[in-house]
Amino acid sequence: MFTDESAWIREKLSALALPPNCQVLNIGSSDADFLKTQPHIEENVLAPLRERGCSILNMDIKSSPAVDIVADIASADLLERTKERFQLVICASLLEHVADRETAIRNIAGITESSGYILVTVPFNYPRHEDPIDTMYRPSAEGLARDFQKHFDAVVVQSEILDIRDSRYYYYRSRLPFWGYRAFRFWRIWLKRYRWKVSCVVLKRTS
Repeated sequence: MFTDESAWIREKLSALALPPNCQVLNIGSSDADFLKTQPHIEENVLAPLRERGCSILNMDIKSSPAVDIVADIASADLLERTKERFQLVICASLLEHVADRETAIRNIAGITESSGYILVTVPFNYPRHEDPIDTMYRPSAEGLARDFQKHFDAVVVQSEILDIRDSRYYYYRSRLPFWGYRAFRFWRIWLKRYRWKVSCVVLKRTS
């Protein structure tokens, strides 16, 4: 998750009328070591929810002490095995790594309570990054919302294609000894049209 993305999530979640003791599911949470490398996830996403009294469960395909539910979001029997339903489901920077995206979306809908919220983000303009695969799913924010609305009734609460302004994400490893270990894509960060971008959507179930 990008730092800019986490700040967007914090702002949009703060505006949601979440119920007291809201049950939150964080899909694709990874392990504790990963969260240490991205402290903005805790600072901007998880900690503000806990401060509001929310209970957060982490789901990931890999077992870890930091993972509460070990499951594949694209598993055909997920809804049978996971009986809990959530008032808020967060699925950030994950769907581009899922081979069976349609099943994953149906499962996300199925584990979200009626009148609950789904916050989902995916890259819109970003290079291939396999973890372990990248399907190159790169929809616009409107296209992302439509892909969810095909499977359940929902209204779009927020929708935006977000520019990534943090310069750290424009470094890349270079084999050229003159430039050393890392080089900088100045042209991408200074030319808004070419910046990395993320499609961000908040949906509310209406049935």
